[in-house]
Amino acid sequence: MNRKGLEVSEHVGDLLSGFLDGELTQQQRQVVTIHCADCEACRDNLAELRALKERIAGSRLSELGEDKWRENMNDSGVELSRGIGWLLFLAGLLVAGCYFVYVVLIDSGTPFIAKFILTGVYGGLAVLLFSVLRQRLIERKTDKYKDVEI
Repeated sequence: MNRKGLEVSEHVGDLLSGFLDGELTQQQRQVVTIHCADCEACRDNLAELRALKERIAGSRLSELGEDKWRENMNDSGVELSRGIGWLLFLAGLLVAGCYFVYVVLIDSGTPFIAKFILTGVYGGLAVLLFSVLRQRLIERKTDKYKDVEI
């Protein structure tokens, strides 16, 4: 038994990944090398890990290159659909706000406490939304990283 508690008869499967990545100490590398010379199971595991590492290293996550991907993301169709989406969202928000004003504030069937609470909640949300939008517009003018490409 060595200082790490590994006997020659034990399998070194938990060290194989570190062996491939070069993360083991010299003593651990020697233990793995000696063990794999005598143990067919660990030798096969090491070969499988090497093959897997080579396949992963040679693979690409996407068939599109980064330049093509950026070109697709900045396509006029994408920008048009994004603009239409924002327009529909804001139109829906406006209609919902008008309906809220009518139902909660103008309709006499709604109790005063409900009007007060709902006005506070939705008024607070509106103020928070406005402050975030205002902050983003201010930062947009002074953001020194806005032209940095990742």
